[in-house]
Amino acid sequence: MNGPAGLVILFATASLLGQHGSPKAAPGGTAAQEKATQRMTDAQAAELAKEALRAENPTAIRALLGRLKGHTFKSSKVPERELVLYAQGMLEARLGNLSAAAPPLKKLEKQWPKSPFMGEVQTLLAEEAVGQRRFKDAEGRLHRALASDLTSERKRKAQELLLWTLVEQGRPREGMPIVQSLRPLEGNEKPSEKGLAAIVEILGAAGDRAQIEGSRNAFLNLYPKSELLARVNLAYGQTLGRTGDAKGSAEVLRKLIKDHPSSVQADDARLALASLLTDGSLADAKDMPSAESLLAEIRKGGRKLPKGPAQIVELRVLVGKSLWEESLNLAEAMEGGGVPSEPEAKKLWRVAWNAWVAQRLEKGFPGELLARLKPGAFLALEAKGRTGVAELLAFNGLLEALPSLIAEAPAKERPGLRKAALAKVQPEAQPQGVLKLLPLRGDTPDEALARARAEAALERWPQLRSALGRARPGPERMKALLRLLQRPMGKGETQVQRLKEAEGWWARCTEKGELREPLGILVADLRFQTGDARGALALYPAKTAAVDQRGWVALMRAQALLKLGQREQARLQIREARDEQGFKGQRDALARSLGAY
Repeated sequence: MNGPAGLVILFATASLLGQHGSPKAAPGGTAAQEKATQRMTDAQAAELAKEALRAENPTAIRALLGRLKGHTFKSSKVPERELVLYAQGMLEARLGNLSAAAPPLKKLEKQWPKSPFMGEVQTLLAEEAVGQRRFKDAEGRLHRALASDLTSERKRKAQELLLWTLVEQGRPREGMPIVQSLRPLEGNEKPSEKGLAAIVEILGAAGDRAQIEGSRNAFLNLYPKSELLARVNLAYGQTLGRTGDAKGSAEVLRKLIKDHPSSVQADDARLALASLLTDGSLADAKDMPSAESLLAEIRKGGRKLPKGPAQIVELRVLVGKSLWEESLNLAEAMEGGGVPSEPEAKKLWRVAWNAWVAQRLEKGFPGELLARLKPGAFLALEAKGRTGVAELLAFNGLLEALPSLIAEAPAKERPGLRKAALAKVQPEAQPQGVLKLLPLRGDTPDEALARARAEAALERWPQLRSALGRARPGPERMKALLRLLQRPMGKGETQVQRLKEAEGWWARCTEKGELREPLGILVADLRFQTGDARGALALYPAKTAAVDQRGWVALMRAQALLKLGQREQARLQIREARDEQGFKGQRDALARSLGAY
């Protein structure tokens, strides 16, 4: 079919011709000439419409169309009006006036929605909608047209127009089933310019290299000067690139840029060529423009790079130049500030992210690290990077940020991350942060020790007592235990009760030697305070390992000996400790009373 002007009225017109009767030739001239001098009836208008639909000469068509448009019907619902409205629309379309064809056809659609002409009407209204870029409207009309009883020729026209609407709406893949169902052309028939261009784009989107090459060659032969030529060549060049022929793709794209430098397709070709240059597809990029220069061409005149593929290309360029921060800014902007979800963007972002974090760890300061640790970012780091971040944040007093981050890490890594972070802090300095970091149950001995130290700093005695039982033995556990036993006396608590508690810890204590000694001195003190001088003397070491405790222990041993009536031994004890530090005033007073020196 060669457009609206070549429409031949078949089934629908024939049915109405039967309905209204055949036109009768008037002697001495045509029916139109006979009626020209008198006002037409509705029936005569219908006969004139049939005659007009058979006309081929544009001048005759305009004259007949003028008479039809000038006729006034008795009522808008008379049956003859259906054919006249149809004829008006068809005649306007034959003259190339689609915008003028639309009003009578829409009236016909509204008044007679089940008209036998409706398939052609919908096709023409869709064509008018396409001209106005109302593609969604056109798509719906074409589906209705294809569902009607169109001839095969008219069906092919509607299908090609539907393919164009899908391509224009960015949905080329949906057109592949239609392409596969197209009726083969016969004789001198040829596809429409837009239809064939749409077929090329659809085959390209499907990656059908063999068929797109044939369709593209057909387009070049049929429409060598078409405005859609750049669009067709772009689809062909992009398909070559996607199917592994990077060199062939580059040649097609460079020629497109040269032949149509100011077209929209030229920018798309520059972008596609830049993509080939940055994704490693082109083994030999000699004599090729750089990806950066191609992107700069797109940006000329203040234009921004389109989202999606253009940003991926720019991201490749930035990563290739090791511009890590710029890479992160672009990648995160693509996702609205978060971790990219598009696979290649995420891959490039991860390279930049790990490198950027490594720089921060090397310099030893967080910088904008916390601001960039969006959900998923900590997990995207390599294991070494996760450990480094945990240590860096802990060291810089940002311990409270770690629990949510460690929760993202693989389960097998979490204990190690907590351990690494805790090794960089003093629990007494950040007790709340330490407690938030530690697991609520199932803690390790090291974690229990950290909890005990934090609870001691917060003076939460029941929690401290619970954690000490699980804590790793050592000097830090002993300090926390002494802190527990030296706490202020509770309301109603007695020295005997405190001694009993201390004796219990002394019996269970697993520390040995010098580590155990401070607890023994404390228990001895409590025994002495409750009147058990003999028991106290049994625990006070003869010479304590802790230098700062020697003066106190000497004083208490002497007092215990006095309590037991061993005055001479007490005098010798105080004399031997004369040069020790600590509690010297008390020891000197006791020595004078004993005549020790």
